[in-house]
Amino acid sequence: MSDESTPQPTPTPPEDERWLDRPENVNRIVQALVVACIVVVGADFFYHKHGYFGFQEWFAFDAAFGFLAYVGLIFTAKGVRRILMRDEDYYDG
Repeated sequence: MSDESTPQPTPTPPEDERWLDRPENVNRIVQALVVACIVVVGADFFYHKHGYFGFQEWFAFDAAFGFLAYVGLIFTAKGVRRILMRDEDYYDG
């Protein structure tokens, strides 16, 4: 009996590194988003808003409202998850 007849598993080649695997690229994306947010909020200085309600004309109201809506959505989703979450073996017979 020889070991030549049994096939040996071939090692899997290492996965190619993607561009988001590098931390400096993720930092560039975060920095670009921060710059974009600053530009958009800074644009409030250069035009007059015509809001339906008075508070809609406040400086950076749209940015603050969007951020608070996002945070509210996340906390609501966490609460709904607690209600809808099932045990690991829920679907097992």
